[in-house]
Amino acid sequence: MITALPSLRKKILKSFLAIVFLYGVLGLFLVVSVQIASRTSPRIIHVNYDSIAAADRMDDALIALKDPHSHPELDPARAQDLFEKALAFEEGNVTEPGELEIAQKLRSAWERFKAEKAPISLESYQAMRNLLKASVAVNEKGMFQLAEGNEELSRKVLIGTIIFFLVSLIAALFVADGLARRISSPLKSIAEALHRRPGIGKKLRLVEPNTLELLILTTELNRLWERVSESDKVNVREIVQQKSKLESVLESVDDALLVIDMEGIVSHANQTMLELLDLAAAQVIGKRWTDLTSVGENYLKLRTLFGPEMSDSIETDLFLKSAKHQYAARSRKISSPAEGPMAILFLLHDITEKRQRDRFRSEFIDLLSHEIKTPLQSLGTATELLSSQKQTLPELVQPLVETITEDVDRIRAVANEFVQITQSHSKVMKIKLEMTPINQSLQEWIKPFHVVAKDRGVKVVFKQEGSEIVWANLDRVKFPWVISNLLSNAIRFSPQGAEVEVLLTDRNGAVEIQVLDDGPGISSEDQQRIFEPFFQSTQATTLGARGLFGIGLTIAKEVVEAHDGRIEYYPRQPHGSQFRIILPFPPA
Repeated sequence: MITALPSLRKKILKSFLAIVFLYGVLGLFLVVSVQIASRTSPRIIHVNYDSIAAADRMDDALIALKDPHSHPELDPARAQDLFEKALAFEEGNVTEPGELEIAQKLRSAWERFKAEKAPISLESYQAMRNLLKASVAVNEKGMFQLAEGNEELSRKVLIGTIIFFLVSLIAALFVADGLARRISSPLKSIAEALHRRPGIGKKLRLVEPNTLELLILTTELNRLWERVSESDKVNVREIVQQKSKLESVLESVDDALLVIDMEGIVSHANQTMLELLDLAAAQVIGKRWTDLTSVGENYLKLRTLFGPEMSDSIETDLFLKSAKHQYAARSRKISSPAEGPMAILFLLHDITEKRQRDRFRSEFIDLLSHEIKTPLQSLGTATELLSSQKQTLPELVQPLVETITEDVDRIRAVANEFVQITQSHSKVMKIKLEMTPINQSLQEWIKPFHVVAKDRGVKVVFKQEGSEIVWANLDRVKFPWVISNLLSNAIRFSPQGAEVEVLLTDRNGAVEIQVLDDGPGISSEDQQRIFEPFFQSTQATTLGARGLFGIGLTIAKEVVEAHDGRIEYYPRQPHGSQFRIILPFPPA
């Protein structure tokens, strides 16, 4: 049966044979026309040209016979010989109507001249020259007529070619349309059969094939459909298994999960949710969420809370196994690209331990702020006494007293801010911005650290690039603490003989302060968390410098961001750290 059907390739070739034949005839016609034109025209033009050249030679000979001085190179004998040969050539090269009669008249006139054996008379001279002009005119006319004929032939060939091409093009369109219909019709029938998609286990009803390729295609599609049917059966079993696995995973989650479809029917609830509702799975799954058979306090709270318009991260108190727990409620819509929203997933995350930690931390901060009030007050009093006696102190000690006084005032302001940040993250740090020549202020803020750095064998260097004076809007109380924190950390971890560099620049479209050191740097694991509150770097603990990333960098980040800036960390190679503070330019 397969070999009895014609192949699609043969059908296509057969359909295009007529078009190929038409174009073959057109090509043959063009070749013949070009060959005829190329062979005939040059030959005739060459003959005419030779006749004109012969007439010119005879004319030169006549002039030499009439006036020997005009052509001294031609004596009478040579002139007669030239005329005789040219006339003989002309008599054998006649191509145009009337040319033969002119040649005969020339021959008669020339024979009379030779018979007279006397110098050529003026009358004979004029008569023969007129005959030569007539010969030239006849040949020129023939050449012009030949050129016009060739032009007419070219025009006819062009028109014929265009007509033939249009006819063959229309014929090709009809043939292509018919061929496309014969090819697309069975393919369309196959596509419609596949689109109807019979049920699992049923056979496809495909069009009867009329070519070898269609027979192979329909046979393979039927086999493929059988394999798809078998695969669907396997997929159904796998889906059931996956559903069971998913339910097992959801059951193992500590959070309480509830899935409600768009009709308000509960499609899934894990064991934790069932324990909160104090209901069995059969009493919840497949039931309308708002009509569950429960009057428990948890259900009443959740029924009010869970809804399509529930805002995210709502906290609520629920009882689990007679113990009060705090939960953060969230919702997520489950959507399909084809069908849109299908259900809503509600999740209750137990935050009881987190809230306890927050409460312990808050109590610790309260205790810490209370405990530092008295020593900070004593330190302030001692500083004031030292300041009043500053003039009696050694000259080298006087700058240290000024530094201590400034640092105590700064510690008081920052301590108050620290308590505000750690106790209530919802508060926004308040800052008082002033236009500040930051290059001058930076040198003042760095000055106290030269003594500390010298004591540790470290050198602090200030460098400036860009403008001579760099301006920025700063809080002159809070922002120095950022520089103080970064410098103290850099000095603490720099080895003896190292250099801590403070670089100020305004070349990159913003005010930028960099603090660079040659210390051990920060591990890649800790780099993502160094600005988190109460985070302790593993290197800080190992090197005996706890407190490096406890709250200092957290407060520094809060201060910089309050200035509409940002603080970034980059490791240096082969070791060391680079902190970049980027602040916006002050408004013009």
